[in-house]
Amino acid sequence: MKRLILFTCITFLTLGACKNKKKLAENNENKTEEKTANKVVSSEPMAPFSKQVGGQLVGKYWKALEIMGKTVDMPEGMSQEPYLKFDRNGTITAHGGCNSIFANYELRFKNFIDMTEFKQTEMECSFESYDHILVEALTIGKQYVLIGEDQLQIIVGKRAPLAKFKAVYF
Repeated sequence: MKRLILFTCITFLTLGACKNKKKLAENNENKTEEKTANKVVSSEPMAPFSKQVGGQLVGKYWKALEIMGKTVDMPEGMSQEPYLKFDRNGTITAHGGCNSIFANYELRFKNFIDMTEFKQTEMECSFESYDHILVEALTIGKQYVLIGEDQLQIIVGKRAPLAKFKAVYF
């Protein structure tokens, strides 16, 4: 039953991906034009919590180590490892091993994070990917924990981490 509900949710999100991506681009353009043209004072939180700053999350390639209690490995046929990237413009780019995943995020006070509007490609794979559980972990996750400069955990409350990542530098 849970799988059916999750599949239905992901299907609806995927169907709206193209339309929402275009809307997101238009909204971002409108906000930028509005701020520069009218010099409007933003009501977004002040640095270092605003999505424009992005804190220590931005500019790193976060390789997935564990998602929803499952250790991430690369089964035969998987060409792209699961990862997560935060951009300064408030968007997330990720990969679950089979499909690309896109979302929005906003950083809040005390490492709280809102990750919303998930969309993903619809590739069919011959192996079990981490696409669905990665989206589930990021949707449920409400806070992040940085351990040093190169370890990231997505958590909710005081439970075990929903996802663990390690920064990879190129």
